Amino acid sequence: MLAFVGAACAPAPIQPTPSPLPSVGASASPTPEPIPDHEAPAIVAQDPPPEGVIATTGSLRVTFSERVSGVDAARFQLRDGTGSLVAATVTLDPGRRVATLVPDIGLTVAASYTAILAGAVRDDAGNRLVPVSWGLTAASNVSFAAGTYTGYRFGDSDADLTAIKRATLDAPSGAPASEYRVLAGQGYLLIAAGIWEGYLVHGEPWGLAQDDLAASIISLPACDYLDLPTARSSTADWATTVLDTLFQLPSGYAPSNLVNTSTAGLNSGHLIRSLAIDDLSDMVSAATVDGAHLVVQSAYRSYAGQVLTFGGWVRQVGYSAALLTSARPGHSEHQLGTAIDFRSVDGPAPWRLADWATTTEGAWMAANAWRFGWVMSYPKGSTAVSCYGYEPWHYRYVGREAAAAIHADAITLREWLWNQGYGVR
Repeated sequence: MLAFVGAACAPAPIQPTPSPLPSVGASASPTPEPIPDHEAPAIVAQDPPPEGVIATTGSLRVTFSERVSGVDAARFQLRDGTGSLVAATVTLDPGRRVATLVPDIGLTVAASYTAILAGAVRDDAGNRLVPVSWGLTAASNVSFAAGTYTGYRFGDSDADLTAIKRATLDAPSGAPASEYRVLAGQGYLLIAAGIWEGYLVHGEPWGLAQDDLAASIISLPACDYLDLPTARSSTADWATTVLDTLFQLPSGYAPSNLVNTSTAGLNSGHLIRSLAIDDLSDMVSAATVDGAHLVVQSAYRSYAGQVLTFGGWVRQVGYSAALLTSARPGHSEHQLGTAIDFRSVDGPAPWRLADWATTTEGAWMAANAWRFGWVMSYPKGSTAVSCYGYEPWHYRYVGREAAAAIHADAITLREWLWNQGYGVR
């Protein structure tokens, strides 16, 4: 009985509550759809900025609003003022969203350029960059190393030299240029400020000036009547000084080692530099042996003496004709002390003859003077390059080696000196 009653009083077992079943037709929470990207990428920064100045050896960088692709040398370009493509290397940093263009060569100073980004550049969604272009100007800086530089001014052509300015820099320096030009195949920088302001200096287009030792020799200038200082005005430069109708010696130029021409077996009353005496003496002796008897008509003349000589010719034949027969003061080779006007013994002044070179003495000199270091400065038919009329009596001493070279090249003394670089160095 007791067992029965205890069983009847025990609590009922706990049943687990089942999870509610989903209602018919119910679904999970929806995942948001991505928002379509219809916005084109844009440029948010440029270095240098539009209409800014780019270094001649610098680079160009652009930053995009988002990650892009397709930036290469075909889509990111730099073009010069003529529209020609500037060869360049283009790189893209996708993480930083930066594209860089580095020209393969230096840019031309003070020149205009146009940067271009084509629309084929795309973002990750495929949106194209709107094509864009902007202007830039290359820097105008010109670098000068220590050295001697020559600046030039030209007239209507690159053969028409109108001014020259030479200066030596003891330390590196700089100056702005307004233009780069090519004249007769040579490059020049037009200097905009400083001691060469308004002058063209040899240089590279990206702004590196070339000193006289590195620069190309300019073409022989056309004959004109200017007073430009000759490049070699020291008395020690007697063999290499260029004197013509353009270039002149200073009025105070006067060699100190002058001796009488009688020292060489010639008539007295005229002076010549002692350094020419030995070869002059040898030449006179050789000529005498061959039956040619030389006499000095004129030798050294100072600046003041040339003032009188040129003035005398002007009075006789007029200014225009005098320019072809006599040098203006400072332009005469006689001032060097190494030039002589010869004549035949007992003969008239050589210019009073139709052609002194047809006399015994004149013919001998034309054929043999170079062997002794003497050169006819103004040969027949050379006026366009020698700048003076034919003077078969006028000889300048340059030494045997140089005279032999000039004779072998069959050119005038002026041409030879210029080709050697003595006109500008």
